Amino acid sequence: MDSAPEITIQALPAGGSVTFHLPHSPPALRSSPVLNLFTLSPLANNFSLQKLLQHRLRWAVVVIVFLPLVFVGCTTRRPTTVTLSSGSNLSAYARIGQQIQESAATVDLVVEDEKNSQGSQQNLQRLLDGEVDFALVQLDVASEAMKAGDVAAVAILTEEYAHIVGRKNDNVNTLRDLEGKKVSIGPPGSGINFTATRLFDSTSLTIQPYTQSALGLGLQSFTAPDSPLDALVYVGPLKASDDVREQLTIVRDVNFVPLSESFINYLTLQFPESYRKAYIPQGTYRALPPFPSEDVLTISTGGALLTRPNVGREKVALMTWAIFANSRQFASFYPKLATENGSVNLYEGLLYIHPAAIRTYREGDPRIAWLRYLQDNKPLQAASIMLLSTTTIGFLIRGWRKRKTEKFLVGHRQAIADLGTTARENPQEALREIESLKQSYRLMLIEGNLAPDLYQQIEGMNEVFIEQCRMEINRQQDKDLTKIIGGLTEVQQWQGHNTPWMTEHLRQCQEIYREMLLKGHLDFPTYLNLYQMQLLLDILTSRPQPTMERV
Repeated sequence: MDSAPEITIQALPAGGSVTFHLPHSPPALRSSPVLNLFTLSPLANNFSLQKLLQHRLRWAVVVIVFLPLVFVGCTTRRPTTVTLSSGSNLSAYARIGQQIQESAATVDLVVEDEKNSQGSQQNLQRLLDGEVDFALVQLDVASEAMKAGDVAAVAILTEEYAHIVGRKNDNVNTLRDLEGKKVSIGPPGSGINFTATRLFDSTSLTIQPYTQSALGLGLQSFTAPDSPLDALVYVGPLKASDDVREQLTIVRDVNFVPLSESFINYLTLQFPESYRKAYIPQGTYRALPPFPSEDVLTISTGGALLTRPNVGREKVALMTWAIFANSRQFASFYPKLATENGSVNLYEGLLYIHPAAIRTYREGDPRIAWLRYLQDNKPLQAASIMLLSTTTIGFLIRGWRKRKTEKFLVGHRQAIADLGTTARENPQEALREIESLKQSYRLMLIEGNLAPDLYQQIEGMNEVFIEQCRMEINRQQDKDLTKIIGGLTEVQQWQGHNTPWMTEHLRQCQEIYREMLLKGHLDFPTYLNLYQMQLLLDILTSRPQPTMERV
C-alpha cells in the first residue's frame, strides 16, 4: 500500500510566506503559485491604500507648513552687500567704518567702503544722492535732512566733541580771544567745517577762516613752528583720530579754549536735537604733563549711522543687528557702550530712527523673523498647536494599531501553521476548522473589534489555505480511487484462483472504502455499490474451482 504524500508546512517570520511542499506531486503543480500559501509582505507590513494616503497627506501638510519656516530660520543665507561712506584713511570715521565692516561680517553682510570722504557733509550728500546705502554723519549736519524725512538714523556710534585749540603765545584763552585770528575750520565737506561755521556764526566774532583739503594738512600747518594759524577747530571722538592724537600729543605751546556756560546754553536751546553740554577730561591726549591740564567745558554732538527711508528693510535690519550684537566693539569711539546695558545708548535720544532699526532693537535678530511672526500671530499658533497635537496623536494611534495588527497577524499565522499539521492527516477537518475561524473573524468585523483592512488581509490568507486544502482533498481522493481501481483490476485478473493473496487484497480494498467513507471521499450510495461489488468478488473467489481431471 502506497504511503500518503508528505505535506511540509514552513512558517516564515512576519512578512514572509507559508508554503506547502508536496514532494510527490507533479512538477507543474509544485511550481504553481497556489502553493505559495501566504505571500504576506505587502499585507503584513502595510496598511490599506486609504490609510497610506491619509498618512502621506498628513505628512504633506506638516512639510508644507513648517518647511518654509525651517528654511527661513536655518538655511545658509547668501551674503547681502551694502555700501557705506565713512571718511578718509586715518580719520576717526575711517576707523568706525572698519569696525562696521567687521561687525557686519558676523551676519553675512558685506559692507563696501572706499574711505575717500572728507567727512559728514560729503557723506550726507552721497546718501541723499543715492550713491551709498549708509553714511556716517554728525547729527548737527543731518538735522535738517532728518526733519524733512530724507534720511533716518540707525544708531549713534560715537560722541563728537568740539575741540578749540589756541596758541599760548597768542594769549588765546577764551572764545573772544579769537577775534580777527586765523582759524583752521577743517575741509569744506567735513562735519568739522559745518560745526565750526555754526559756532562762529552764532557769535559776533569775526575770524579769518582757513580751510584745507584734508584734516591732516590742517593739523600739520597748525603744529608747525612757523605756522600762520592762531587756532584750530576739530570736532570728533576723543582720541579716535590717529592724526589728531599724534599731533596734539607732540605739541607743547597750545591749550584748549573752553566755551562759556552761557554760550553752551544758547546752542543747546537753539539746536536741542544736535548739541549737549560736555567736558574734555583732563589728560585726554597726554598724561604727563597732562593735556589738557584741566577739564575743558565744550559741546558735543552725536555721530550717527544714517540711511535713506527707501533702503531695503532687510539691509537696515541686518546692519542694525550687526551693530547691536557687537556694540561693545564700538566702545573706543563711544565709551557709554562699555557700561552695563550700554547698548541702549545706540538709540537713546535719537528722534528719527528707521522703522526697521526700531523693530530690530525691540525684537532682536531679524534672521529669525518667522519665529516672531509665529509669536505675534495667535491664530497661527493655535493652528500649529492643533496640527502638531493631531499629528502626534495620529502617529501614536498608528503605531499602536500597527503593533496590534502585527501581533494579530502573528497569531493568525500560528493558527494556520497548526491547521497545516491537521491538513497533513485530515484536510477536511482542517477545512472545517478554517471555516469556523473565518466565521469568528466575520463576527468580530461586524461587532467592530476587527479593522476592515486587517480583515481583508486575513481573508486573503484564509482563501489561499482553503484552496490548498481542497487541492489536497482532491489529490487524496484521486489516489484512493486509483488504488481501488487497481485493486479491483488485479482481482478480476486473478478471478478463479482461490488464493490467500486475493482474499487479503479484497480485505484491503474494503478498508479503503471504509476509510474513504469516513473521510468523506465517498458518498454513501457509492460506498454501498462498491461494498456489494466487494461481496460479489468475495463469493467468486471463495467458490471451489474444477480440477484438471474433471475438466
